[in-house]
Amino acid sequence: MAVSKATISILSVGEMGLGIAKLLRAHDYNVLTNVTGRSRYTADRAASASITLVPTDAELVTRSDYILSIVPPRDAIATAERIVAAYSNLRTPRTSNEPLYYLDLNATSPRTINSIADRFSDLPIRLIDGGIIGAPPSLRPDSASSSNTEAWTRPSVPLSGPYPLSSAPMNGSELAVVLNTYHLCPSIGTASGLKSCFASLTKGLTALAIQSFSTAHSLQVLPALQSELHAYTPKLLESVERSLVGMPPKAYRWVDEMSEIGRTFEGAGWEEERVFENMAKVYETVTKDTVLGAEKTGERKMGRTVEDVTDAVVKGLRKRRRGESDGKDARVDGGEGDEKK
Repeated sequence: MAVSKATISILSVGEMGLGIAKLLRAHDYNVLTNVTGRSRYTADRAASASITLVPTDAELVTRSDYILSIVPPRDAIATAERIVAAYSNLRTPRTSNEPLYYLDLNATSPRTINSIADRFSDLPIRLIDGGIIGAPPSLRPDSASSSNTEAWTRPSVPLSGPYPLSSAPMNGSELAVVLNTYHLCPSIGTASGLKSCFASLTKGLTALAIQSFSTAHSLQVLPALQSELHAYTPKLLESVERSLVGMPPKAYRWVDEMSEIGRTFEGAGWEEERVFENMAKVYETVTKDTVLGAEKTGERKMGRTVEDVTDAVVKGLRKRRRGESDGKDARVDGGEGDEKK
């Protein structure tokens, strides 16, 4: 007789959430999500990955062993508050007698995740602080079986807090392996801090590249800049060009992520420098002042080459100077969530 696997809810099923859902489904976990109020596109995408759709957060809380919060930083607190409210107002008992685990896997600062921890303090919900480092899970093209973790490319998921996932009663040790997690320490905020430090170098570099490459384009020296980078730091050139092309659909999420990184660094003593406030403005400019702000993952139209990206940014900056705007800032239907659908 097959042993029943844990039920895992994901909020919400954007690019990362969908990849994790597919990974979990391939390992026979039950995956739920609530798409009430979302677009039909989002519901269809979730259903296509064999995710069970439920109508309320109360049903998520009732049926779940784990809830994974994977939303833009701006929505992390509100998402936690949704679950707190749903749990506090439950009218029927939960399916499981085991504690509900809430994994906050969002790109937030230690300050923010500790604020979320305060919201859970009066409830029997076990909060795990986490971060996701890397691209969404994907099945390797040459894989014979999707149920083998080695068949997948997976991001790294550092965790921290007093309740290690590997010790959780419902498939915790196996789930920790499937999600490629590792536990740092018992303190809430440590995993979020690590994620912030990592992203400061990756997405921070992309913000610098947006400015550098668009300025070079404006000065008509972009090919020369690329040539010099190729001669002296070819791996850096390859990395930043890849990040520039991949950035447009994600820029709106990275506005708040840069702000959260700034808060992380302020907590370590960098209160006056505020570098990442300005990096947030770079991504806000891409989102609001250029045509790149309307880009959606899986439906790319603009910014598919470095030249397209830099040209769009330059045109957006010029229009901004004239008091116009190219960007549509199409951030609707909530969440990393829904990739602006």
